[in-house]
Amino acid sequence: MSFKIYDLTVLCPTGMMMGPPPNIMIPAGLPPGLAYLATLNEVQIHQIMEIAEILIGWERNNRYDICNNQSQKFMFAKEDTDCCTRQFCGTARPFVMNVTDNAGQQLMMMKRPFRCQASCMWCCCLQEMEIESPPGVLQGTVKQVWTCWTPKYRVYNSQNQCVFTILGDCCYCKCCADVVFRVFDGDGEANEVGQIVKHWGGCRELFGGANDFSLKFLADMDLMRKMLLFGATFLIDFNYFEYRGNN
Repeated sequence: MSFKIYDLTVLCPTGMMMGPPPNIMIPAGLPPGLAYLATLNEVQIHQIMEIAEILIGWERNNRYDICNNQSQKFMFAKEDTDCCTRQFCGTARPFVMNVTDNAGQQLMMMKRPFRCQASCMWCCCLQEMEIESPPGVLQGTVKQVWTCWTPKYRVYNSQNQCVFTILGDCCYCKCCADVVFRVFDGDGEANEVGQIVKHWGGCRELFGGANDFSLKFLADMDLMRKMLLFGATFLIDFNYFEYRGNN
């Protein structure tokens, strides 16, 4: 695999860096705007509250601010789904999620096909999502694993090798508490390398208006793996924490 070196003083927004940034190597072919992600050990994902959606129940395309651990925005994610699909399919809807940098340059695309959100006893309705970067170039896939109770996912790279196993809490509908999805290396459950944390949102949670996540991983984890784990967070959000318009 070949790499290119990018200077983050050019790529990152003003005020984003706290000190002189190092040069970052990212795999050739990936958008240079992803280089900043390679420096982080935590990413915050804040869903933007849609007031009209809360008041009249009209499902809108989800939007998210992507920030570092200082709440400084460096990426933006927006769902691209037609109106009828949003209203009639609810949270089971197929969607395309576009991720851009602060300058509007497209960095990633997540594609989720339609899967009926039936009871957990139905192993034929498992959820999955493809992650592309740049759009049109498949970099990995997130696939739900059938279990009786505990949410479980596996994340695969473009060579169909399992790079992560994600294991959630048995009770993922906790009130007034965070929900933790633990991330393990490979297809085992021994070496924990990160966490996806769904934060309790207070009043926003009660109205189902917006969700907040933090994604924590080892700082020296390679960019490709960070990118795949970042993408997996959106599938988890839709599967468990989007309440309005549920089927």
